[in-house]
Parts: sequence; C-alpha cells; structure tokens
Amino acid sequence: MKTNKEWHQAHRMPARATLEQRVAWHIEHARHCGCRQMPEKIREEIKKRNLKA
Repeated sequence: MKTNKEWHQAHRMPARATLEQRVAWHIEHARHCGCRQMPEKIREEIKKRNLKA
C-alpha cells in the first residue's frame, strides 16, 4: 500500500489523542491514505457508532 506523505505531514495524530480524536483521524486516514490497516479497537468503535470508514 502506498503512503500519502503529504496527507500525513498535514494531519498529525494529536499527542495523547482521545478516543474521539483517534476515531476521527483514522476515518480521514482511511479516506486519504492506504499505508496501513486501521487498528482493531478503532474498527470496533466505528462499527459500534455506526460510522462509515
């Protein structure tokens, strides 16, 4: 999978990110970059919240 370097540089994960921030970051990451799979905990939280990733 290819890393979207520009997106990563412009969208850093906040230090000590809350679960809410992590979920939002990973959803956007999935839309803009395909460098890695989303962590299981985040996938479960997205499913629990009925969000689209």
